[in-house]
Amino acid sequence: MNHTIDYYNLNAESFIENTKNVDMHQTQDRFLRLLDENASILDFGCGSGRDTRYFLDKGYQVTATDGSAEICRSASSFTGIAVKEMMFGELDEIDTYDGIWACASILHLMSDQEG
Repeated sequence: MNHTIDYYNLNAESFIENTKNVDMHQTQDRFLRLLDENASILDFGCGSGRDTRYFLDKGYQVTATDGSAEICRSASSFTGIAVKEMMFGELDEIDTYDGIWACASILHLMSDQEG
């Protein structure tokens, strides 16, 4: 089993409490300036749903994913949208999103999975 996913499933509540209120507005707004209004964003590894909710509140179309079932349940409740349980390697959509946000999530990839 994936140790990272196991960790997040077991520690979802504390992880979410420690991350959902972190102020990321400066970085989020820098990202949004690169997109048109109402653009489609993939929040790839959404964690608590903090960024997804921010983007939704700004009027963007957001698809949120995470690899942890427990995180997905909590993030769905927090954001008001269904968060899809998905691993990075499962993404097969092409030309679907105007921007991909992967804040502190791709750091979990092993070096042989990069690129």
